[in-house]
Amino acid sequence: MKNFIKINKVALLIFWLAFVVNLFVPLGDAASVWVMRIGVALLAIHALELVFVFKGLKRIERTTPADMVWVLLIGLFHWKPLLSK
Repeated sequence: MKNFIKINKVALLIFWLAFVVNLFVPLGDAASVWVMRIGVALLAIHALELVFVFKGLKRIERTTPADMVWVLLIGLFHWKPLLSK
């Protein structure tokens, strides 16, 4: 399970890198649109996820700005291992 989480964290970080690059240098017509749509959707989903998980993170004292950014970037792959401890 740890390898699964690590692989998904890396995959999401690569996606976010492509998203940021796409903001400055569009990847191409269709690819640029899809990367932007998926990025905005993921950010909205992770923001909603943060709202629901915030109380649990506060209980374990993991509400630092860095933790908030990690939840917004990689979502459950950050908070699930923290809350399962």
